[in-house]
Amino acid sequence: MLRNFLTTITILSILNPLGGCEQRPNANAEATGTIVVGDISLEAEYRQKRFEPIANYLADHLNQVGIGKGEVKIAPDKETMAQLMTSGEIDLYFDSLYPAMFAIDRSGGQAILRRWKDGVAEYQSLFIARYDDNITSVSDLGGEVIALDEPASTSGYMLPMAHLLKASMKPIEIKELNETVPTDKVGYIFAGKDSNIVKWLMEGKVTAGTIDSESFKELPPEQRSQLSIFDRTAAFPRQIAVVRPGIEPKKLQAIKNVLMNMDETDEGKAVLKEFKNTVQFDEFPQGAKEELAKMRESYELVRQYEQ
Repeated sequence: MLRNFLTTITILSILNPLGGCEQRPNANAEATGTIVVGDISLEAEYRQKRFEPIANYLADHLNQVGIGKGEVKIAPDKETMAQLMTSGEIDLYFDSLYPAMFAIDRSGGQAILRRWKDGVAEYQSLFIARYDDNITSVSDLGGEVIALDEPASTSGYMLPMAHLLKASMKPIEIKELNETVPTDKVGYIFAGKDSNIVKWLMEGKVTAGTIDSESFKELPPEQRSQLSIFDRTAAFPRQIAVVRPGIEPKKLQAIKNVLMNMDETDEGKAVLKEFKNTVQFDEFPQGAKEELAKMRESYELVRQYEQ
């Protein structure tokens, strides 16, 4: 606990000199407010550089609501992100479903838009196995081991875990690949990255694995040809934009408008491309309320399981 606390203090202290983006001419001298964009990472300086262009772009286009400066603040973990949003130190945060929902729950923040990161609006988790194992559904995994990505991953943990729980499976975490799993349960182990999941499958060290739909497309053809997709989760937004609680309605609408219009100008498109090949921001197709309810169902299942 003490080490985690000191790590948090250290990272946030390092960020003090990085907190503000470079000084830029202000088109409106009365726009003295600041918009702070946040992210979660232990690589503060690298993420700072990645997020500066979009923070500056927002500041340049929000003069009408009193904003004239953009800043970036990096939190070391999702718990700290929630704290910074609660305190109002971070205004806007982009992330995948699992950490974003955690921040929303802890801070009272609000999901406002989808982010098409890497050109992808929605994705899903795929359950994969070797063709020669004849696995056809998650019900075949009793007494077997499935490889997941990492505990903080949306597609590599939260979505497949929720899917297993909805199917009335009883997942238990194991630490070693050779551990015995009771036949009425399904063991899961964290592989840390997609390449390990595929490697363990090919070597017969696990019976099944999960991988997101976009990453599966990028596997070499010789690997894909040996793998079967025997189940898949529902599709969810690739990433979402979250604003802090208590943000003024006029400012909130202005932020949404700027983000949604970025893909309509050359300047905006250039910033989006630099922002991890984001194509656009848009509204949730089924409405924010309906989409959030769908997200929350899976999120709550996993949170209850973890408790």
